[in-house]
Amino acid sequence: MRRTGGHRQGFTLAEGLLASTVLAVAAGAMLLPFTVGARNNTVVVRQAVAVSLAEALLEEILVKPFYDPDGPSNPGPEPGESGRDRFDNIDDYHDYTEAAGQLCDTTGSPITGASLAGYSRHATVNYLRLPGDPDDEDPTVVRVTVEVRRNGALVHRLSRLVGRRNESPAGATP
Repeated sequence: MRRTGGHRQGFTLAEGLLASTVLAVAAGAMLLPFTVGARNNTVVVRQAVAVSLAEALLEEILVKPFYDPDGPSNPGPEPGESGRDRFDNIDDYHDYTEAAGQLCDTTGSPITGASLAGYSRHATVNYLRLPGDPDDEDPTVVRVTVEVRRNGALVHRLSRLVGRRNESPAGATP
């Protein structure tokens, strides 16, 4: 501040600019935790939605029989199993995909809501041979993997190993 004749006249331009800069830095520093918190909350909500979507599809898959009731088959749906409501065993879900905006529940009804925008699901089922398993017998374990993506980016992946329950392949006697 300049003094003239013992009285203050006001701030100089340099003092005003310096005070404005200090105020802007302080305000930015105070707002930073709030913006980081809001961004983290969004990430947590997206992760929770993805986990829920992955678990729902995985649970649906896991209640199906290990073996196809129609007999031995390759992973993926057989002819005539054109929709999820017709899948009759675990491996029918191999390469099953629901694109963004086309999510469905177990009955085939669309799952909608603003919080689901951009989410997609993909399932894979792979037979595994454990060490010591005979090559001439059907595999007794599958790995089921469900991936949930949002706008193409992977948000969550669930994998489960499923062992043959006390089931026999179709046509075999237990």
